Amino acid sequence: MSQHFGSGNPEVFPCTGWMWSDAVMPQRIIRDESVALDDLTGLVSLTELTSSPDQEAAYAALHAQWGPVAPVEIESVGDAVVPGWLVLGHQENCHVMRSEAQFAKDPRTWRWNQEDLLPPGTAISTFAPAEPRPASFHHDGEERRRLREPLDDALAALDERRVREQTRDMCARIIDRMGESGSTDLVRAYCQPAGFLAMTTLLGFDLETGGRLMTDSATVVVGDGDEVAAAQARVAGTILEHITRRRAHGGKDLVAHMAVHPNFAHDGEIAASAVVPMHAAAIFLTAWITQTVHLVLSDRTLAARVAGGRITLDGALDEVLWRESPIAQSPALRFARNDVELGGRLIRQGDALVLSIAAANADPAVHSDDPWDEVDNRAHLSWGTGLHRCPAPRQARLIAGVAVDELLRNMDVTLHVPDEGLPWAPSPWVRHPARMPVTYRRATMSGTETD
Repeated sequence: MSQHFGSGNPEVFPCTGWMWSDAVMPQRIIRDESVALDDLTGLVSLTELTSSPDQEAAYAALHAQWGPVAPVEIESVGDAVVPGWLVLGHQENCHVMRSEAQFAKDPRTWRWNQEDLLPPGTAISTFAPAEPRPASFHHDGEERRRLREPLDDALAALDERRVREQTRDMCARIIDRMGESGSTDLVRAYCQPAGFLAMTTLLGFDLETGGRLMTDSATVVVGDGDEVAAAQARVAGTILEHITRRRAHGGKDLVAHMAVHPNFAHDGEIAASAVVPMHAAAIFLTAWITQTVHLVLSDRTLAARVAGGRITLDGALDEVLWRESPIAQSPALRFARNDVELGGRLIRQGDALVLSIAAANADPAVHSDDPWDEVDNRAHLSWGTGLHRCPAPRQARLIAGVAVDELLRNMDVTLHVPDEGLPWAPSPWVRHPARMPVTYRRATMSGTETD
């Protein structure tokens, strides 16, 4: 990484045990700590940061102005701006993620929900609704534990060999649909369906149903207004029907395991809990697969290291998490339960905090000038930490690794980058090229073709 910025100032880094050296010991920054979010105008938006051509420089500039916690625009609708605090430092991110007593996941804690300030049509209400959905994503304490345990148990019960085989077969079928050769947008043609359909297969859906869910899930993530509500209703109906079938006939997928878990009080809780990994696949897995393929195709040094066996594909996946984190900002917002100081900034009760994974991963607190210290360094926060950490890092890594491997083994792909460069997806949450124009030809038989 070419540019880093500091965060916090304890001598021992709380997440990793990393010891600060004198060279990287940051100074605590306190500037206008009494500033209130509602008094600020002209804030940089999350989408501007995530889609910036030089994202790291954009974060560095924000940090230089505000310190490790900076005010940002989460979203704007018309003249209404939804503000929040962007947590930039690795230490500060760890503290917020691990401090459920100070920072809630329950969106009822957010002042903008309490005072009904969100204008109609805001996309952020998908992730922070006025009334929390019955899934651990939106709850804290005992309720979080009760709702999270079935998902953890179901993921632990999955046969990873079977997951790998299912994902490989899924990817081979997508490649077969692309044909022997041609030109296409690789994001739309391969990266999106590979990640999402692999996840719906884990949930137990067939290809046709998975395709419909993929369309509706995309609408939920990027749509607005009535179309989001209609898509959510269709997703809920499909999942509820699936739960009934799995309870009656059993199965080895995630929904089959969750359908009989004693922690759930009703099927609505099962459906809400199943939606979480499905939507996560829609945004995170697509971004991770896309970013990895993009770097392998565009970075000759990385491509040579992978081809020559000097770095494994697993290592390349980690390098992507460090260099171009697919999750730029986590859509899992936190909300201050009381007035609290964070990174020299006064966070007021009810304020929203957005966790910047990309900025935290660029923090020098988890890096050094010695390249040997970077080997197998997995102190990045792409999976989060604390009670609300990602429930499926192993499955996500397996799916992403198989998806990238299948494409590179079965296709000779050439990326065509226009003079102005590839556009970045206009998202407040994920960073990946919006499209990747390529030409390709089949390198080997995928195993699902017929003569």
